[in-house]
Amino acid sequence: MSLIDSLSTEQKEILNANGKFVLRACPGSGKTFTVTAKLEDLLNNWTSNYQGIAALSFTNVAWKEISKNLIEHNIDLKYPHFIGTLDSFINKHIFLPFGHLIMKCDKRPELIGEPYGSWSHGTGRGARAYYQYFDIFSYDINGNIIQVSDPRDCCFGAKWKDTGHETHIINAKKELIKQGYANQSDANFFALKLLEDYPEISRSLVQRFPYFIIDEAQDTTEIQMAIIDKLVEHGLEKILLVGDPDQSIYEWNFAKPDLFIQKYEDWDNAILNKNRRSSQTICNHTYYLSSLGSCSTSVASQSEIKPEIIIFNKDTVNDTIDSFIEICKTNGITINEGNVAVIFRSKSFVDLIKGTSSAGFGVNTNIWADGDYWTKDIVRGKYLYDNGDYRAGFKSIKHGLIKFSTKKRSVTKETIESLLESIDKDLLEFRTEVYQFINSLPNTKNISIKDFIKAINENNDGINLTLKEDSSLSVGELFTDTTMQEHKNCRIGTIHSVKGETFEATLLLLNTKVSKNYTTLINEGNYHLVEEMRNVYVAITRPRKLLMIAVPNQRNKEAWEEVLKLNGI
Repeated sequence: MSLIDSLSTEQKEILNANGKFVLRACPGSGKTFTVTAKLEDLLNNWTSNYQGIAALSFTNVAWKEISKNLIEHNIDLKYPHFIGTLDSFINKHIFLPFGHLIMKCDKRPELIGEPYGSWSHGTGRGARAYYQYFDIFSYDINGNIIQVSDPRDCCFGAKWKDTGHETHIINAKKELIKQGYANQSDANFFALKLLEDYPEISRSLVQRFPYFIIDEAQDTTEIQMAIIDKLVEHGLEKILLVGDPDQSIYEWNFAKPDLFIQKYEDWDNAILNKNRRSSQTICNHTYYLSSLGSCSTSVASQSEIKPEIIIFNKDTVNDTIDSFIEICKTNGITINEGNVAVIFRSKSFVDLIKGTSSAGFGVNTNIWADGDYWTKDIVRGKYLYDNGDYRAGFKSIKHGLIKFSTKKRSVTKETIESLLESIDKDLLEFRTEVYQFINSLPNTKNISIKDFIKAINENNDGINLTLKEDSSLSVGELFTDTTMQEHKNCRIGTIHSVKGETFEATLLLLNTKVSKNYTTLINEGNYHLVEEMRNVYVAITRPRKLLMIAVPNQRNKEAWEEVLKLNGI
């Protein structure tokens, strides 16, 4: 059966959507499945060998889910089409080929910082002393300097605005940009400037990709949406934006859901408001945190179990989890990571639940030596390898070894070819040496970073890895993903880590406050306009059958019962 044949009547209406169109979709409405079916329908009638569809998403998770659905239904989305993140499209088709025109550098731009590898640069005087912080700062849509990651490990901390530090940061950015370096936020900023200054690039892109589909569009930034607007201005006539502003939880990363709402008001639109995930009872109560005009209708045929607010104590949080698990069993829910989730806003809950100690705020993790572009890659790669991510771990270690051998900041095709020529080996021989190196490394479990580095140096002639300073941190504390783990056969993780996922049962653990006390946020109303309340909305719309919310005290319990209309029903 094709994807199209599996659509509901409501979902099939999207197949006829053309022109500039916005689809708003409630939680559990089958948004991603509908987008995939729309792609299938377009591909069935696509005749051009040189023009394609750009199928984009804000996150890797969303586009990979679309790609997985296509593959499972034997649908091939290959050249001339493109599928990936909005950032990856911008990089490939705008910034990397043309960025030098706006950056005034004499080479193809080089992306640095996460997710492209760690950034490190030697210190100096004046602006050069600030080179090491290049990846932490970028530009807003007006060209003003902004921080795009936490500056608290910097020598100046978080207080840099309107100080001499700001001047040095601006000058350091300018100098390194002229050398061809850019982080992802820089890439998006310069891509927009390119489209403004060179409209022929926009026209060429529209000719190459006459149809755009953008999933999770509620999380686009002001700069990303401005890039979309430039394409529309220069001839893009067919574009489908898909999302839910009530599930926008990336404002801390400069997402602006109001831009999606404005497009919904200005363009043709539709809404998917039938919930294929949750019971009607869950829909009835979670609705009060949404901006939907009417409550979603459940078509999921789930058991009608009333959500419950309970009080928990941090000292006995595992007793609360045990009670939740027993309630799941009573309701016929099998306990495994796919069915049962314990989720929270703060990553600190992982340590609380598992009795572990992770590097948090106030702990210096900036331990990598200036000008050392390889040690972090090697250590992180072995950590990934030891935890079952063999492909990513091998790649990180391989790149670390190439950087060590060449003393280069990044790895390109040319870098690899030059290294292989200098050591007179082919790629297969080099990969074999990488595997041998991996086998010589100690296991990263329960070992300090200092002892791990020492063991590498002792076991490998010609390798001399160093740290900027001694550290008592373990390798696990440096690299453990505290957003998502397993505990008591349940999935535990942050709200952001489960966005888009479905569970049979969900326990949400809430503190008393986030940016403000939750009771204050509840009293202020307009929940869909407040990101922290949207976080809660995302969390409580994950389960099919069973929802429990655990709060620290009676005052919070009564406040949440009031807002979700759970009192006296």
